[in-house]
Amino acid sequence: MLHSSHRPYPRGARVAHLLREEIAAVLPRLHGMSSGLSPLPPSITMVDLPTDMRSATVYFSLMDGPDRADTIREVLQDHAGEIRQLLGRRLALRRIPPLHFVYDARFDRGAEMAELLAHLPPAPEDLP
Repeated sequence: MLHSSHRPYPRGARVAHLLREEIAAVLPRLHGMSSGLSPLPPSITMVDLPTDMRSATVYFSLMDGPDRADTIREVLQDHAGEIRQLLGRRLALRRIPPLHFVYDARFDRGAEMAELLAHLPPAPEDLP
């Protein structure tokens, strides 16, 4: 028999999902604080939260490619304390873990692969 408190996935995964959504929601407020995030703010792609939930790795991507990744990561990391404060006001969590920002290059690799595939010669016709 399942109790009503049974969740379909672990608390850490739920908190990581919540953090991803809420960090994305507070970034527009941060966007006004620093010109380093303009013209296109980062997209939060994933939050990795270990089982002890003592730190959170926040992965972000950029619509305009990886050229600004280091600058954006520095801006986000510089404002990590402010982001945590905003999250603390928005979330009913006892503790907001320290945030560590990492550029998510998976999308760049996908774009590179698509570019390579686009330049392949056409497949030869099947011989009878």
